[in-house]
Amino acid sequence: MKNYSLKTLAFRTLTTTARLHARKKRLVSNEVITVLNLHRVAPNTGSTYNALAPALFNELIVYLKKEFYICLFSELEQIQSHRPKLILSFDDGYKDFIDYAVPVLDKHKVRVNQNIIPYSVETGLPPVNVLLQDFIGKAPIELLKKIPLEIATDGDRHEVGRAASFAIKYLPAAQFVLQREVLLNFLLNYPEFLCASAMTKQDILDIAAVHEIGAHSYEHLSMESQHEDYFLEDLQKCKTYFAEDLSLECNIYAFPNGSATKKQVQQAKEQGFDHILLVGDKYSPSRSEVFNRFTFDASSMDEAKYKSFGRRALIT
Repeated sequence: MKNYSLKTLAFRTLTTTARLHARKKRLVSNEVITVLNLHRVAPNTGSTYNALAPALFNELIVYLKKEFYICLFSELEQIQSHRPKLILSFDDGYKDFIDYAVPVLDKHKVRVNQNIIPYSVETGLPPVNVLLQDFIGKAPIELLKKIPLEIATDGDRHEVGRAASFAIKYLPAAQFVLQREVLLNFLLNYPEFLCASAMTKQDILDIAAVHEIGAHSYEHLSMESQHEDYFLEDLQKCKTYFAEDLSLECNIYAFPNGSATKKQVQQAKEQGFDHILLVGDKYSPSRSEVFNRFTFDASSMDEAKYKSFGRRALIT
């Protein structure tokens, strides 16, 4: 007899055909949208920043095509379907999206939303908290103790990585930029322990005819921690970058870390962003300008099914 973990048994219990069928009917009848928020699709590199395995991503796409109508934000109002609508929304613009996700999406003819960070496109560097999590997962303990950040480096590495990420990603702009410079001066000396990289302009242009490209802020700061002038400038910089550097329209704004005030959401609307993306792990009305997203990762198909159907979120 197989020795299943409690987590595995829980996912199997919560993904019975009867339960998922009942949720599916309610999603359709209540006219709500499921938006799954993904980040990296890549083989296990040892980073504490978890990526979705390519084989599991392929299995997930096959499953989602059967159970949902996968669409884009720009298509929501035109689509009529007896299946619940679902959007796959990627953040950060990692190079592994090109290497591992796009071939799967092309094979199954699925289109997704990808939200890029202009700073990362221009520098080739992903958000510094992600580089930090790469380093913490792979570097020897002696080097972890040298990280120029006040964090405990003993214990479980995934916990250390999460704590390090949290320590920097909610800083106000002036402190964040200074801390980023200090960390990059340290981390870039050890490229052998780093694995994430960003898409190039050409990568973005190559996929823009198929996939829906949005902005994930200009340099990935948590906006609730920023002054109003900084946020308004960020919105304009994203618009300008898309128009002048990419020759693309920019009408999607995904708040980094889901961090946004009600006023900032309204200001993004006023600046011409038609689709505002947050997190929150809940469903969104079918006719909406603001979308909550379900943070998505998984290590098994049962877990992926459970999270695809919104965990235990209320369907209202």
